[in-house]
Amino acid sequence: MTLSISGNIPQGRINVIDASDPSNIRLSLPKDPGTPFFAWYNFRVSGARGVPLTFVFEDIEASVANRMDNRDDVEDAWTNTGPLVSENGETWFRVPAVSDGETWTFSYTPKGDLVTFAEFPPFGPERDQALTYRALKDPDVRLEVIGQSVQGRPIDLLTFGTPGPDKPHLWITTRQHPSETQGGFFLEGLFDRLLDPYDAAARVLRDQAVLYIVPNANPDGNALGLSRANAAGANLNREWESPDPERAPEVVAIREQMLARGLDFFLDGHSDNELRCNFIWPSENVPTWTPDRWDIFRTFETALDAASPDYETGHPYPGGAAPAVADLGMAWNWVGAAFPKSLSVLLEQATKDTTLHPMAGQGWLPQRARGLGRDIVPALLAVVPHLSRQGRAEPY
Repeated sequence: MTLSISGNIPQGRINVIDASDPSNIRLSLPKDPGTPFFAWYNFRVSGARGVPLTFVFEDIEASVANRMDNRDDVEDAWTNTGPLVSENGETWFRVPAVSDGETWTFSYTPKGDLVTFAEFPPFGPERDQALTYRALKDPDVRLEVIGQSVQGRPIDLLTFGTPGPDKPHLWITTRQHPSETQGGFFLEGLFDRLLDPYDAAARVLRDQAVLYIVPNANPDGNALGLSRANAAGANLNREWESPDPERAPEVVAIREQMLARGLDFFLDGHSDNELRCNFIWPSENVPTWTPDRWDIFRTFETALDAASPDYETGHPYPGGAAPAVADLGMAWNWVGAAFPKSLSVLLEQATKDTTLHPMAGQGWLPQRARGLGRDIVPALLAVVPHLSRQGRAEPY
């Protein structure tokens, strides 16, 4: 059989420089079109059963050059980690890789005719649809299309529970950055509990609050296999303060619904390919921040810490203190500023592993992301009594 390498698969991306020598397959990361963001990698290899393969990612220093500020004391995304591998499209495991600062190299011998390599397992459109259909089996869950993406894909909003005058409104979004597929698996775990009629915490949460969930805030980027951008080249998590309807219609649609329905709690789901923890932080530097919100955040964080061994307190804001001036183009900051009685938090899931209870040779996997999603339920339940009711936006 002939060796074939392709990123032209759902959520796939890769540049093949030279695949003539199986022991030295040279690859590179493409950029999101029209942006400085390097796309993640997700590609398949066929025709190599039993053939020892060695892959070399070239010019990784170019992607490292675009990392966030104040990360000098944090190892980069390529250090001490390897790709995730699947030979059946469902079960994933990690293989080791070595970085010399310029290239990133790993080896693998496929057992079958098809194998996939990815930075993190993809969560493609078909899985999104399955997640939504599963939720809608519950008669108390409703789906609304609240807008369209740049390329016309629907922006879905799922509502769990019935709004009422005494019920706080809890909002969750994931995958503004399409490569951060951990958010999809997180929602699978969250839905496991929310849809279980015998789970007491979930049953009480749905009785006492309304949950608004946007499962995929960037369906174009997800479908196209991009890293951080939408189809117009916008980093949606920098567009929230004054979104352009042409450039970021996804943000416009979600913002409008938050403003119309009210918001008391917001969890903005992301992941970080450098940190070795699941990081949560409130929007502490927005202009409308008040110290009492620290008490509400600590209640939430303490409950999550008690529920999930994969969360640990004590991790500082990456790079030290949070920025003195909050970037209101970021979702969690805009929400925290616009809804001054709310609690707005950022969740950054791990990509590599956690420092507490790590899984050697495996790291952070979809199964653990699902577990974190399940464990968020008691944390949400703990914070509900401390929230306002249907908080409305105010000028900041």
